[in-house]
Amino acid sequence: MAKKKVITKNKKRRKENKKQRLLKELSKELGITFLIVLLCLFLLSRVVFALPKNEGYGMREALNDGDRVYVDRLGTPKRFSLIYFKQPDGNGTSIRRVIGLPGERILYSKDELYVDGRLVVERFLQKKLAQAKIDDEMITEDFDSIAILGTTDGIIPKGKYLVLGDNRHYATDSRYYGLVDQRDVIGIVKLRLLPFYQIGIQ
Repeated sequence: MAKKKVITKNKKRRKENKKQRLLKELSKELGITFLIVLLCLFLLSRVVFALPKNEGYGMREALNDGDRVYVDRLGTPKRFSLIYFKQPDGNGTSIRRVIGLPGERILYSKDELYVDGRLVVERFLQKKLAQAKIDDEMITEDFDSIAILGTTDGIIPKGKYLVLGDNRHYATDSRYYGLVDQRDVIGIVKLRLLPFYQIGIQ
């Protein structure tokens, strides 16, 4: 009887030891997998995407202060894209909307955008524009890219973008710090991630 008890105890110990070894191996594998995933995310965030926080009220209503966004580092800016970039004045990074592309002349007159003399509708501002007309106000003060560039033709050079904030009265943008260089564009804002209740495509 005593021998049987000893054998039974030894079997139990072996089973427990085996379970402990398996748990240790599993924990080790999970730890390594977690580290690999973190490393991959870090590398991807340097090359493929960024998750910055919008600061300030220059992009209201599209983005609010503190919103977290997904930025595609591989995207190409188009008219009305929201871009995340290093400010030309060296005061950090910012998110603004592309209004003027290389080779274009930009003019605002009576709250209307003209690109190379052609009227272009800013649909994202339609509600604000309608309210401004009722209030007999203007959203965007008249200006010409000639004033920003200091040239006679006002044509935006190759590799440069003219950007404006949607909250035109309060936004610091190309009207203050000039054109944004393509090399300073970090990426295109594709999605608002936080807050969750406002998640959506830009």
